[in-house]
Amino acid sequence: MEDITAVLNKKAALDVSAQQSVSVTKVLDPEIDLGTLLCFDSNDFDTPQLRSDQEKYLTYETRNNVQLLINKLFELPMKNEDGYMYVDLPEPRYNLPREKPLPTPKPLTKWQKFAIEKGIKKTPKPKATWDDILQKWIPTYGYKKAAADKEKDWILEVPGNAADPNIDLFAQKREAKKERVAKNEYQRLRNIAASRKIKVPAVGLPPLEGTLHSNQLKTAVDVAKISTASVGKFQPKISKEVVSIKKNIPGLKKNKIPAKSMKDEKSSSLQILESINNKKPKFNLEKAANKAIHAEEVERHREKKEGSDKKKGGRSRSKGSFKRPTANTGKRLGKQKGGRKRR
Repeated sequence: MEDITAVLNKKAALDVSAQQSVSVTKVLDPEIDLGTLLCFDSNDFDTPQLRSDQEKYLTYETRNNVQLLINKLFELPMKNEDGYMYVDLPEPRYNLPREKPLPTPKPLTKWQKFAIEKGIKKTPKPKATWDDILQKWIPTYGYKKAAADKEKDWILEVPGNAADPNIDLFAQKREAKKERVAKNEYQRLRNIAASRKIKVPAVGLPPLEGTLHSNQLKTAVDVAKISTASVGKFQPKISKEVVSIKKNIPGLKKNKIPAKSMKDEKSSSLQILESINNKKPKFNLEKAANKAIHAEEVERHREKKEGSDKKKGGRSRSKGSFKRPTANTGKRLGKQKGGRKRR
């Protein structure tokens, strides 16, 4: 049975070790940012311990830094909600680098600016409204809304002040809707152009991107002159203008070859005929040399092929030609001509 004093001493030693594990002392206090939960330790490494056991030393230093971070967290005011304890982290002091820049706020449309100036607040519309004519709930948007409008407006009353009583009110209603849709689309495109800071003219087509080429400017001048009532005939000339509008304006005389006398025309025709008759064919020396070299190579290749075929002719036999050789067809060297023949 252990002595009571020994048990108390053991418990005190455990308490001291636990207290030492929570309290960490360093030469320089690490810089701690609770907003991002970062800890920067600027103390030097213990080189002998690092070389002796690197893994153990780094684990020990990491544990101490994490302990310091947790100690700072417990210094923050605690809050209790539904039995759970939590703390609110302060604003971060360290700016983490971003891969991309911060998103810019979406620019306001023309209507949104007008609503802010006039103090108009957007109120959510109900998904369905009650129709007194059809005596049922009609959705605010969707295909059922269009079907309900057709069912409700199956007949339209011609107004008393109508200029033409036989006008098609249904077609007029469809055209008005198309105009509203086109106007909304136009306003949407204008909002996109305003958000991208693109200048859109009030009338006409937008200008081309970038600077105009000189040919484009000449074409624009020609088109502007032709567009007048006189088709450019009485338009004043611009300084340093190149006369290129004649081909586009009907009625203006084009440059023609002046008429010649019979003598001049005869001499020019004879001169053309003489140049055709005296024209010598052009001789391409390089092409002729290449052609001759190619012909020689083809001839050499053909002769080489014929020689190889002659060498192979005595050995090769066609199928079915394996017959017994006849007499008096071969010569035996080193023997007299009148000797005994063998079979």
